[in-house]
Amino acid sequence: MISAEAYFGSITRAAKDLTTAEKRGGPIPAKFDFGVKEVCASCKENIAPPKKILRCSACKAVIYCSMPCAKRDWSVPSMPNAPTHKSLCSDNKRHMERLPQTQAIVKAFPWGRLESDGSFSFDVACGRFGVLGASGFGYWSHKGGPVPHQDQGSMAAAIGNTPYAQDFFKMMKSFDHLDGKDLLGKQHLSDEEGWKLPSKFIPYRNFSTPANQTMLVTDFEGGIVDWDSWYRWRKLPKDSPAALLMDFPLSVYQLLVKCLEVTSPNAGSPNKRVPLHVQIIGAEVELNMIPLFSELALLLPYHDIKLVLFGVCVTKLLQEAKKVPGCIASKSPVFTYKSPLECGSSTLSVYLHTIPLWLSTGSDSALTGHGGLPDAIVACNAGLGSYREWIPVIQAAHMRRIPFATTEYAEQSAESQRSNMPLFLSGTGLSPRRLEVYEINLNPFQRPGQRGIPMYRLPNVVNGFTLVVYKEKAKDEGQVNEDSDLGKQIDDMSLEELD
Repeated sequence: MISAEAYFGSITRAAKDLTTAEKRGGPIPAKFDFGVKEVCASCKENIAPPKKILRCSACKAVIYCSMPCAKRDWSVPSMPNAPTHKSLCSDNKRHMERLPQTQAIVKAFPWGRLESDGSFSFDVACGRFGVLGASGFGYWSHKGGPVPHQDQGSMAAAIGNTPYAQDFFKMMKSFDHLDGKDLLGKQHLSDEEGWKLPSKFIPYRNFSTPANQTMLVTDFEGGIVDWDSWYRWRKLPKDSPAALLMDFPLSVYQLLVKCLEVTSPNAGSPNKRVPLHVQIIGAEVELNMIPLFSELALLLPYHDIKLVLFGVCVTKLLQEAKKVPGCIASKSPVFTYKSPLECGSSTLSVYLHTIPLWLSTGSDSALTGHGGLPDAIVACNAGLGSYREWIPVIQAAHMRRIPFATTEYAEQSAESQRSNMPLFLSGTGLSPRRLEVYEINLNPFQRPGQRGIPMYRLPNVVNGFTLVVYKEKAKDEGQVNEDSDLGKQIDDMSLEELD
C-alpha cells in the first residue's frame, strides 16, 4: 500500500529525471514511459506477454487480449443493459476522428509529452514544475492517485467489508484532501503563492508590472478562441503549464459565450454594465482555484458577475469552516475581484451554496436563494447520465428556460446523455425537442492531453467536449414548438496488432 506522500514524491522525482534526460538529448529510456497498462475490454484482465495487445481494426478504439474476447465483446454486453461493441463500433470510428485534434492541442506545449499509448500524464507534467501534491500546493492541490473524488460511497458498497476493503480505505485516507482547504485560512493566496511557478509563467490577476498587464480583450485581434490566442493575449510563453489549471475558468467562459451565448466580451461598455448570475454545479477541484475565476472578469469587460458554487464538496468545506471562526470559507461572498480599469473594471463575486443538492423548490431553492433565476447554469465534467441528482436540474432548466451547458470527458458519453434527454424529461409535460438541439462540440479550452484509459483509445480529456442541455433557439419551420401549455405556465469484425 502506497501513501500519498510516497506516490506524489516518486512521480515528481521521475518527472525531474525525465526532464534531465530530455535535455541530454538522444533516445529516452523506456523506464520513462508513463502510459497506462492495457486491459482487455472484454475479460478486464491486464494484457501481459505472451499475449499481444489487439484492437478493433474497424474503429481502432477498443483493446483486447485475444480473438475470443473480441468476438464475445462484439455481441455480448459487458454488463446487463450495456451496449455491445457491435452497436458502438461505427460511432467509435467517428469519435476517433477527433483524436488528431485533441493530440494537436497538447503537442503545442513543450511539456505536452505523449506516452506510448497516446495518453498524457497530468501528474508527470506537474512533477516537472514541482507542483504535484495534495494540501499545500496552492491552486494545484488535488486528491489525485486512486481517489480523485470525495464521494466514494458507491465504491465502498461495491467492495464491502473485506481485508482488501480495509487496506483500500487506509490508502484512501492517506490520499484524502479537502477540496478548498486553503479557504480555511484568513486570506486568499496571492498569485505567487497559488501558482508556485516562476513569475514569467503566471497569468497574474493582480498586475504587478506593466509586462504582466493584459490589454482590453475587445482590442485583441481575433478574440480569445483557443489556448494559442489566450496565451498570446496573456503574454505567456507556451512553456507555462497554466493551461493545466485554467481549463476550468476558460471552459466556463466557453460555455457562457460560445455555447449558450448569454453574453459576450462586447456586451458591456463603460456606460452599460452587464449583470451576470451563473451557477456552477458539482464543484470539486474548482474549490482549490477559486481566484482563477477572476479570468472571467478580464474576459468579459464591464460585467458584474456572480458565481454560485453547488456540490457535496462545497457543503463539506462549509462544515469544516464552522470549526475555524473568521476563515474565508465562512464569509459570503467567499471571494471578490475587480479587474483593472484599463481591462474593463468588471467585478466578480463567488458564493458557496450551503446544501449539497441543487433544488428548485423550498427554502433552499437555487432559484430564489441567490437573487432569483440564474442567467445560466454550467458544470464541468458533469456526467449527466451517471448521477440521478442531475435529472431535476435538467428538468428545471427546460421548464424555467434557464440556459444550461456542461463539459464532458468524452464525445461518446455526451452523445449517450443527449440520447437520454427524452427520458430525463419524461413526466414533465414538456413537448419533445429534436436531439440535434443538444449541441456537442470539441472544447478548445479542454485540459491538454488524453487521459490514460486502459481499455479504450477514444478521445477522453478533462473538459474535453461541450454539451448544450438547454438553450433558447429561434423557431424555424422544422423546430418543435416549445410553447406548450406547461411551458406557458412555467416558462462482423477483424483485429490488428496494436503498435
